[in-house]
Amino acid sequence: MSFTDRVSHEKHLLSFPAAPYGPVGMMYPNLYGVGMASLGYQQIYRLFSESGFAVERVFWDKKGRETRSLENRIPLFRFPVLASSYTYELDIIHILQMLIRGGVAPLREDRGEESPILIVGGQAATANVRLLTRIADVVAMGEGEALTPNLAQALAETQGQPRETVLRRIADTVRHVYVPSLHGAYDPILHTAHTLDPLDSVDCHSVILAEADEFSGAFLLEMSRGCMYRCKFCIVHYMNGSARYRDYDRLIGALDRHQDQFSKVGLLGAAVADHPRVEDVTEWLVRRGKQVATSSLRAERISERFLELLREGGQHNITVAPETGGIESRKRMRKGVTDEKYFRLAEMAGKRGFPSMKLYFVIGTPESDVFDEATEIVQFGRAMNEVFTKSGGGRLTITVSPFVPKPTTPWAEGSLWDARAVKKASRIIRKELAFRENVKVPPVNVKEALAETALSWAGEEITGELIDLAMKEDGLESAFSNFDFSTLARDAGAAALPHETELAYMAKVNQSRSTAESHSA
Repeated sequence: MSFTDRVSHEKHLLSFPAAPYGPVGMMYPNLYGVGMASLGYQQIYRLFSESGFAVERVFWDKKGRETRSLENRIPLFRFPVLASSYTYELDIIHILQMLIRGGVAPLREDRGEESPILIVGGQAATANVRLLTRIADVVAMGEGEALTPNLAQALAETQGQPRETVLRRIADTVRHVYVPSLHGAYDPILHTAHTLDPLDSVDCHSVILAEADEFSGAFLLEMSRGCMYRCKFCIVHYMNGSARYRDYDRLIGALDRHQDQFSKVGLLGAAVADHPRVEDVTEWLVRRGKQVATSSLRAERISERFLELLREGGQHNITVAPETGGIESRKRMRKGVTDEKYFRLAEMAGKRGFPSMKLYFVIGTPESDVFDEATEIVQFGRAMNEVFTKSGGGRLTITVSPFVPKPTTPWAEGSLWDARAVKKASRIIRKELAFRENVKVPPVNVKEALAETALSWAGEEITGELIDLAMKEDGLESAFSNFDFSTLARDAGAAALPHETELAYMAKVNQSRSTAESHSA
């Protein structure tokens, strides 16, 4: 689909005041369909627009063409300000490629007076600010609702002034930002992340409906933020805090205002089924003939009524994340949901004729043997498939991902699995489950997980390597296959971790390698 076709198939839900400032190039470092399905990206687009800025969207192009904006095809180097989303670690290479293709120096220190000011924000940016020290002019940390208007005000008040003046104003007047050229070395104690509270102080839903996005033009509605669960491997609670739920009347108000403009709604949140009025919101939509889809759900929070409403609303798939196949393993990771609750969900979903169910698992977690994990996943997967299909359900998809230790989580210092062990264990899972009866098991991407791990922890010391990869148009998946992860402990420092030093975390890699060798013998 051409740029013109994409814009013509969009539906803008909000109108904004005249734009005396700008333009701002809103970068999303992935394909158009992925970016337009990002509610966070649309939220920042709305906030800059409401602040009086002309905003043009810019997406990564897989064909390597010059980076230009979607609306008016403006080259990237002509924007005075660039604001880039960065939510997934591997997208850092796309950010650099967009800059290089758009005529903007990828290194902050190489940008001149006429160069755009690059602001980077998002979950990956907040989790590892150090990686952006030589790339971003400004790193916005945390949730953007309060940050963006303040940033916009600082930019508006200094429009047309020297680059140093603009950055100084941002550094002096905007909280929860890190300006590398002025703040010096990053200090997580001094440079803290913002959290929106109360959540209902700012609405969060789709601004533009795009037929070509990954949700096929659904109206996206945020139900909650943060998470009440403290799973040791998951960054959501430790970065976004405990669960905050949006008010039912505010949710219905947003849906009611725009209901004539959409036919499908995506309900989003870290644990959508935990919302105290999720069933009422879903029923409101279903009774008005709307289709409903949800993000991943907690098995123990799904009622029969909720499943019936989702099925009536046209949802075809139920997604849950047991994470591991055994209850003791789940307890170890602070996710103590029993097998029986998953089996009950599989039976309820099967009886209501759901065509598919997807299960997410993690392999290579600390204090575990990857082959024991594989055995548990196989046994649990077989049992879930039997319950689901015998009850009338369709295909079961089992997705297995290698454990990626994330900063700020209790397992940040957890042992790093050995690639050989994970590859062997994942082959066992696929051999025992894939393509048998109604079970599908996609291949495990070990190289991508290694790269994601490196990018979660590495800092400015790898910037040169990343720029080389971007200039060669190489991907990241194989870039860190021979990476010396032990160096990350020396470079990152203990301040990045709330629990133990990274040295203790990285040193355990040898234990995993020994385990792999013993199983291979």
